[in-house]
Amino acid sequence: MLPPDEFSVEVVRHGGAVIVAAHGEIDMATVHELRAACRAADGLLVLDLRAVEFMDTSGLNLVMECQRRADADGAGFAVVRGPALVMRIFEIAGLNHRLRFVDDPAEALGDGRKRS
Repeated sequence: MLPPDEFSVEVVRHGGAVIVAAHGEIDMATVHELRAACRAADGLLVLDLRAVEFMDTSGLNLVMECQRRADADGAGFAVVRGPALVMRIFEIAGLNHRLRFVDDPAEALGDGRKRS
């Protein structure tokens, strides 16, 4: 677990896909860093929320921005499920059935491999 106020983003290219993994809390103070990483992706974008400890509406707005961009570009977009507290915001917003959620990045990549 990261110390309070620490946030990081890891970007991994996998063929024509980009996996963007956030670590820490996604809020108004950190969302700009995550947005920059997501905007730099072309093709399939997989947003990995497994290591996110908290997400406010700024993170939710970013996820919807990524979905709209993927739709407009004809690219794919998937969200790797985060902890229950993070997933609750999608449920409250009524978006848990409108987005493509997966349990592991490999599911979104379609290669059948599991990543640790």
